[in-house]
Amino acid sequence: MKILLQSVLNRLYFRRPGVWTADPNAAHDFERSQAVFDFVDQQRLHDVQLVVKVEAPSRFEVVPLELPARTAAA
Repeated sequence: MKILLQSVLNRLYFRRPGVWTADPNAAHDFERSQAVFDFVDQQRLHDVQLVVKVEAPSRFEVVPLELPARTAAA
């Protein structure tokens, strides 16, 4: 099983900073879903989704990411 990050705009997978790939096998495996959430928050990414790639039987499970809107301090 691999935990991947995918752009919803172009369907490319995150490989490393500044590099995205169409090949899920070449994509970075975050190993834990929390690592994806933390990375997306730290990098302030938008229009991405978490993808779980399961090997047997081969399938992909997609989890849309909706980050809470940040509010300005009063």
